[in-house]
Amino acid sequence: MSGRVTIKDVAAQAGVSRQTVTRALNGMDEISETTRAKVLEASERLGYRASRFASNLARSDKSRAIGFVVATFRNPFYTELTADLLGAASTRGWQVTVVSHEQASEAETLANVAREVDAIVGYFSLPDDEILQAARGVPVVLLARTPTVPNLWSVDIDFSAGIADLVGQLRQRGSKRFGMLESQLRGGPYVKSGRRAAYETHVDDRSREAVVICEAEYQSVDAGSAGFRRLMAEHPETDTVLAFSDLMAMGALAAAHEEGMQVPGQVRIVGIDGLSLGAVTYPALSTLAIPGDEIASNVADIIEAVLTGSAPNPPHRLVTPRPLWRGTG
Repeated sequence: MSGRVTIKDVAAQAGVSRQTVTRALNGMDEISETTRAKVLEASERLGYRASRFASNLARSDKSRAIGFVVATFRNPFYTELTADLLGAASTRGWQVTVVSHEQASEAETLANVAREVDAIVGYFSLPDDEILQAARGVPVVLLARTPTVPNLWSVDIDFSAGIADLVGQLRQRGSKRFGMLESQLRGGPYVKSGRRAAYETHVDDRSREAVVICEAEYQSVDAGSAGFRRLMAEHPETDTVLAFSDLMAMGALAAAHEEGMQVPGQVRIVGIDGLSLGAVTYPALSTLAIPGDEIASNVADIIEAVLTGSAPNPPHRLVTPRPLWRGTG
């Protein structure tokens, strides 16, 4: 049989209803041992593997396992967010499995995780309908985007409000001409990030043109260093650099030191993330901090509601990043 075997397939092979298959596989009463054996034999023969989500719906002693899917483990932002999610999950007695889709496609990763957990949270670029298809009924909470179809939930990030606040405070500190280091995955098509869109909304026309797209395997220190040099060569009037991520901002800071530029005397450098690692650079990195604890708390509330059969209110949450002023801003 091609494709994933479903409970409907087992029911058809055993000549029983889907409800009977559920009772048999979960050791429930109200069916005979003969029927139970028939269902188990059909399940074994077809290679059926029940999802944890489906199984837990039928059990009284429910345990929860949550899957957290990230793009890469190379960015410490995901490590810090994982710690926040682990903290929120542990207070509820949940287990968390963390995986990346570096070695497989998003759809394959999502489908594999869906077989092992009760709910999934993560970063995906797949269209909404493809996420639903790959998850096969397991609840999914999207991060940093808001879905456009039912049966998906989300915790999005309000970069527009955050960057408006950041730019406003930078102007009060003396910033006049901004530039941005944008991120692009090497080899893939360029899609303007929400961070760049927000930046362009809140800066002047000349600063809007001062954007360098840094193409790399992932957001890296090296990408930020090369991007900073290019930005300053093409737009030497830039006095404030906003980097797509803290890692890229650290690369920009290193390049500024190598070029003999005073930070923040000649140029201010600000990242976006809020990494604790930024406190040990010199000067310490100013950043637009994404509140991982708020993300984790909202994710846990949504999953709790979905797994207990109630509708999350609201189904889509929004958190706002805030400026964290250290030495470079």
